[in-house]
Amino acid sequence: MLRVILSAGFALLTWSCLYGQATFEVASIKLSPPQAPGHTSSRMSVDTGRLNYTNVTLKDVVGQAYKVQAYQIAGPDWIETERFDIAAKIPALAARDQVPLMLQVLLADRFNMVFHREVKELPVYALNVVKNVPKLKTAESESGITSNSNRTSWHVVAKIPMRRFAEFLSERVNRPVLDQTGLNGSFEFTLDWAIDDASATNDGLAGPSIFTALQEQLGLKLNSTKGPVETFVIDHADRAPSDN
Repeated sequence: MLRVILSAGFALLTWSCLYGQATFEVASIKLSPPQAPGHTSSRMSVDTGRLNYTNVTLKDVVGQAYKVQAYQIAGPDWIETERFDIAAKIPALAARDQVPLMLQVLLADRFNMVFHREVKELPVYALNVVKNVPKLKTAESESGITSNSNRTSWHVVAKIPMRRFAEFLSERVNRPVLDQTGLNGSFEFTLDWAIDDASATNDGLAGPSIFTALQEQLGLKLNSTKGPVETFVIDHADRAPSDN
């Protein structure tokens, strides 16, 4: 019995220590000043000892705190319209990977946010091989994916499995992408496509869409379908956060 009590006490002590380290020392949340009509920009940065979010929505913060995509988050309409400036001091001994947990505590404490998760049937894309002839080179090892973009185009260099590529595409097309290629192992490739609203260049169009680029450059295709998607549903959140 004593061993059980001591174990429980140790667990509570450990959680207390972790929870204490997973809170910001100081955090300020203010409504963002109005921006010029037609111009909306936001910034999220985490530097040594500081977190600075400028002109972000509650939906943006939830995405960072719980590592979910925008298409997975549901809640009141204002979570996409009200914008905030958040400045917080990170404890000196806290690891960078504790920042999401600190944001979770902040959301619960200052916005009184309550949520639940549920699986819904939503639009998704299936990543398939075109005519069973992918234009991919097998990679001996996985080294990751790097991407660069400007105002008109994206450029990607990767050595990854298709599962990870599907996750990357999910963020680009704002919809879950399911790997249904049946391809195993890692693959080495580059991919270039034009941003949807990019203006035409002197040589004509800025480039192919991501859908066309996948087919022409990699022999892959995104097919629209429906599938189960885990969603993050905000049941309640205060529109005006508590005082700093």
